[in-house]
Amino acid sequence: MKEFFVIGNKASNSLSPLIFNYWFKKYKIKAKYSFVEVKSNSFNKEIKKKINNKNTAGFNVTIPYKTKIIKYLDSINRHSKNIGAVNCVTVGKKKKGINTDWFGYLNSIKSKKLNKNKKIIILGCGGASRAIFYGLKLKGYQKVYVFNRTKKAIKTSPRILYTKEYRLIDDYLLTADLLINTTPINPLNNKQIKLIGKKTIISDIVYTPKETVFLKSFDKNNKIYGITMLIEQAIPCFQHWFGFKPIVDNIMIKKIYSKIL
Repeated sequence: MKEFFVIGNKASNSLSPLIFNYWFKKYKIKAKYSFVEVKSNSFNKEIKKKINNKNTAGFNVTIPYKTKIIKYLDSINRHSKNIGAVNCVTVGKKKKGINTDWFGYLNSIKSKKLNKNKKIIILGCGGASRAIFYGLKLKGYQKVYVFNRTKKAIKTSPRILYTKEYRLIDDYLLTADLLINTTPINPLNNKQIKLIGKKTIISDIVYTPKETVFLKSFDKNNKIYGITMLIEQAIPCFQHWFGFKPIVDNIMIKKIYSKIL
């Protein structure tokens, strides 16, 4: 039986096993999907063991190993190279990595029909943030700003941009069309929250609980929930492994939401 898994330092909290095992059952695929929770000092040993296991066919990578995994792979696609992170690996004669986070996030906001002139603010600068920034820029959004507690470089072609400091964020919040939180907390204080207009779309990539502390701060705003990105990034992973696009049906949605509400 083929084995798939998600690896991370808090992988036991992931809903990826629920999603992929549902699809395996639905499409009668002889495979199982589990989690591998591992601390940083054990990652090298554990990933070598899993990659060399003859039953391992593929896996997902989550915090904080999306960059660290690259050195174990034979190749990564251009999106992964540009982002500097991999979240999906196929194991065969060659070990190949791709990044589906950027694609997943773009699909999660598709229904909002944001035009390319809208102002977008991203909070935090981890692997998911960089993937989202990359995807937005790839699709032609020009006014995308990343705020972080420390100054970090963001690779873009042909130049390097840097994150902005939170002390400068107030003026940006006043005119934001989409506000994306990629941190596990709410990085904004009460004064800053009050600066955000009711027409601003609020997005959090954390998916459990559905109404995160960050999202709860915005009662009257249109929201994009983190679970949407998780599902949307899983679809191309499955397609990459099995060659066809899985369907997200109502039964699956009910199973997922029963875990996060």
